[in-house]
Amino acid sequence: MSDLTFHKVSWDTFAKDCVSLAQKCKKLKVDRLLAISRGGLIVSRIMSDILKIPISHMTISSYQNAKQIKVPEITELPNTSFEGKSILIVDEVSDTGKTFERAIEHFKSVPVKNVLTASPYIKPHTKFTPDFWVENINAWILFPYDIRETADIFADMFQTKEKAREKMQKMGFAQWELDEVFNS
Repeated sequence: MSDLTFHKVSWDTFAKDCVSLAQKCKKLKVDRLLAISRGGLIVSRIMSDILKIPISHMTISSYQNAKQIKVPEITELPNTSFEGKSILIVDEVSDTGKTFERAIEHFKSVPVKNVLTASPYIKPHTKFTPDFWVENINAWILFPYDIRETADIFADMFQTKEKAREKMQKMGFAQWELDEVFNS
């Protein structure tokens, strides 16, 4: 655990990276964005706004209690027909790439026209590199929308809420964020 490093992404940086990702995809002929829920929902919403492409979503669970599970599990599928459509699968990070691989595997059984992938962030050790990405980050990424999740993981890692709060404060979390997750 001592080798684990963290990279906190601010809302501003996250939004800019999502817009940059959308810019990279601007010339694509895509009928629909497919957000991998949960992380890909916010990325897809920003991209949808820029690209004017509708969103569907599927839920794939890759982690349980900050530990990666062996085979990502599809727990929810869209009720939209993708027959003959080009889709762009979107997630927030390609860590190992297993989530993207699981989504692509699912769409091999659906008569889609084309499947592309996009993520603002990838990890250097990913076994699957999306077609479009913005930044390679070699750390555990702390997203601005994962305040409670980060607090819970840190409390487990550092063994007390006090140590977790202290670590999050040093990493730049705002007082209001810390108050929300540690005082509620």
